[in-house]
Amino acid sequence: MKLMHFWKSTILATATVAVAGLSGAETNFYAQATATETNVFLGQVFNLDVIVKAAEKPDVPALESMEEFNATVLSAGKPTSAPNTWLYRFALRAKREGELTVPALRFGSVYSTAVPIVARKPETTDRMTLEQQLTKTSVYVGEPLVLKTVWDSTYQFGAIKAVDFHFPILNDNRFQILDPHEPDREKNANATGLPVHGTRVLALRKSYQEGETQHQSLEFAKVLIPKKSGKIVIPPATLLCAAEQEKDANTPKARRSAFQYPAYFDNTFFDQNVTGGDWQRIYTESQPLELDVKPLPTEGRPDLFNGMVGDFEIAVAAEPTDVRVGEPITLTITITATDFMENIFFEALRYQPYLVNRFEIPSDRSLPQLSGNSKIYTQTIRPLSTSNNEIPPIQLAYFSPTQNAYVVAESPAIPIRVSAAEEIGVFGRGNFQNRLRAVEDGIRQNYVGPELLTSKRLPLLGWAHPYAVLAFLLLPPLAVGGASLVSLFGEKKHHIQRTAKAARAFKVFRKNAAHIRTREMKSEIYRDLDGVLRAYLGDRLLLNPGALSFRDAEHGLVEAGADIRTQQELKKLFALCEAYRFTSAFDEPGDARQIVREAVRIVKTVENSLK
Repeated sequence: MKLMHFWKSTILATATVAVAGLSGAETNFYAQATATETNVFLGQVFNLDVIVKAAEKPDVPALESMEEFNATVLSAGKPTSAPNTWLYRFALRAKREGELTVPALRFGSVYSTAVPIVARKPETTDRMTLEQQLTKTSVYVGEPLVLKTVWDSTYQFGAIKAVDFHFPILNDNRFQILDPHEPDREKNANATGLPVHGTRVLALRKSYQEGETQHQSLEFAKVLIPKKSGKIVIPPATLLCAAEQEKDANTPKARRSAFQYPAYFDNTFFDQNVTGGDWQRIYTESQPLELDVKPLPTEGRPDLFNGMVGDFEIAVAAEPTDVRVGEPITLTITITATDFMENIFFEALRYQPYLVNRFEIPSDRSLPQLSGNSKIYTQTIRPLSTSNNEIPPIQLAYFSPTQNAYVVAESPAIPIRVSAAEEIGVFGRGNFQNRLRAVEDGIRQNYVGPELLTSKRLPLLGWAHPYAVLAFLLLPPLAVGGASLVSLFGEKKHHIQRTAKAARAFKVFRKNAAHIRTREMKSEIYRDLDGVLRAYLGDRLLLNPGALSFRDAEHGLVEAGADIRTQQELKKLFALCEAYRFTSAFDEPGDARQIVREAVRIVKTVENSLK
């Protein structure tokens, strides 16, 4: 029955192509589809290439007809050497095993040929398992939890290739996914690079004995922060790999190499070449997980609450504490989390009610330092009056799941001494006094004659007509004023143009970023994205995009009150763009759509922070 269904689908699809081809036969237009592999395993990604010849470049076809595959567009019509011919490339993953058919796709007035695919379920074995575990099964919106993943195997890791982890949770918009803060993990001798969902993560390997069987495992974790409430089912993670047929373990050579682990950047997990030798495809998957996400209560929510969920402490130190009015005081604010420091975000001091109108608070501040479970913020303030005899308590609002209530923690007040500002004197004196001096002769009289009573029109400067002198005196100020007025109108027009440019910066960014989706190599993707990103920040922050750096953008974001997470995400995006812009020796294929989608998300967050 399956075979009949397979050929029936193929014949119907071919007939559709034949009927549609009648209209385009006279013009020799066509759409030829080929698959990189027609015999695949479940969980294996393969490419479908479609060469299209048409009068005009057609749009990417709708992919809803591919009911038997998960499809992603890799190339949306790349020009080829032939005229009026384009290449469309799709990444496909079979949803079920059996005889499948990639259906005919419509490209304008022509249809592609149908492609038969045979999907096999890889061999499953109890020698390899994949387990996932949540540290909590019930949390509040915004409450962090850890998803731990353990890959356990009795195969030698050194004899495993073509590892493909697929984690659907990483593309779930209901979560914010973060890496745990582990700065020393790269230095760990047991750290191993692992391909996970198209990225490289650092996993820690372990070796242990269970009975007479030697086990090896790789473990890594992700921090999940739910953004929506409700019952959430986390789908299984899948693992597809190729294991080499084991040799006789009793030989001296096998015993020497049995547990020689691969290095961090020197392992075979990323090697897709499994030709030559006896390779066995192995597939395993974890169990689905359930998570109950509860909404935060609206009653009793403090004004300073910014979404932090957990248990935290705040400590504040000030230096110096004996100052004059207007002199800076450096505050060191340390916020410590009981469990996770990844979701610590401290609002700018200008939102602190006790500080406002008593201290001058600059808008700029540095990024926090990370230490253990703490984030350390540094900020300067300046007292405005001698009546300030203390730095009032600094407040931190958060929701405590253990207390099931909102909490406003306060730091202790810090006594300070504020004296009057130092007077700026003239000639070394504190106050400049302009005293009337007594003259011994008294007040001298003005002696005039009777001619004072005669009406006269005295010439100015003794010779010129008064109107001529008046015009002479007023002409330079009028000329300067006119030039200033012209310059003012010019600056006003320039300001309006720059403001309008800043207002449509995000729209222009999205339009320009959409063209990057046709790129295939990461060097091309990030090089173009670097230019588009710099152009956006240059327009949005009114800066020169050519010489723009992350430090310039960071200053504007801090002034706008952007949260630390937004700044860190933009910094990582800048680093990726610069890495591929200046590195030509290394390159690899990349998912342009996913990269652009993530960049648009980050820039949208930046845009919201700047509004």
